[in-house]
Amino acid sequence: MTRYKLSISYDGSKFYGSQIQRDRPTVAGCLEGALKKAIGVSPRLLFASRTDRGVHARENVCSFKASLKMPESAFLSLLNSKLGGYARTWRISAVSDCFNPRHGCLSKIYRYYARTGASVPYMRDYRFFVPRGLDRGKMNRAAEFLKGKKDFRRLSSCSGREDTLCDVINCRVSKGLRDFYIEIEGSHFLYKMVRTAASFILACGRREIEPDELGAILSGSGKRVAPAPPGGLYLWRVKY
Repeated sequence: MTRYKLSISYDGSKFYGSQIQRDRPTVAGCLEGALKKAIGVSPRLLFASRTDRGVHARENVCSFKASLKMPESAFLSLLNSKLGGYARTWRISAVSDCFNPRHGCLSKIYRYYARTGASVPYMRDYRFFVPRGLDRGKMNRAAEFLKGKKDFRRLSSCSGREDTLCDVINCRVSKGLRDFYIEIEGSHFLYKMVRTAASFILACGRREIEPDELGAILSGSGKRVAPAPPGGLYLWRVKY
C-alpha cells in the first residue's frame, strides 16, 4: 500500500469539528465514509490540524494508506462525488511512508475574517461582525507585538500539559474597509490560540486594550482575553 497526502476544504459550520465524534457529523467521519464508498475501505486518517466545531478550512491536509487502482485525478473526482456538498478534496500525491502531516509541516496559516457594521444573518457562520470605526493603527501594532517566539499559554485555552512556546512567524491585518481578515502564521498553535489572538487584535482596534499590554497578558498579570467566535476562522494553508 502507498501513503497519500490529501488536501481538503470544508465548511466548518456543517461539522462538529475535524475529529471523529460518535453520532455527530465531523470532517474525518465524512471523509472516512466517502473513502469507504470510493475504494471499499476506511483507512486511518492523520490530519495536519484539528479544527473545532464551526471552524472552516481552505486547506487542511491529511494522510492515509491505500491501494488506489486508478489515476489520482480520477480518484479525486470519485471521492468528491461521495463527499457531499460541504467538503471537497482538491490535491493528492504519494508520499513517504513516514510522512506525518502534523509533525512534518513547516508552518500553518490561519485567517480570521471580520466584517464591520450590522450583523447579516446569512453571514454569521462565516464572518465575525465588529463595530465601525476600528483603530487600524492599533490593530497593526497589536499584530506586530504578537510576532516572535513566546509562551502563549495565557493567550489560549490549553490545559497546560503541552509545550506552550510557539513561534509566530508572521501576523498582519488586511486593508479591506468593510471586510478584512487577520492572518497569522506559526510553527504550531495552542488550543483556541488563533481565535484569542484575533480577539486581542480586535480589542485593540476597539480601544479596549493597548497593544503593549500583550506582555502583561502573557505573563498572567493582565486581564484574560476571551477567544473570538469560531465562524470567522479559516485554516488557510499548511506549508511543507
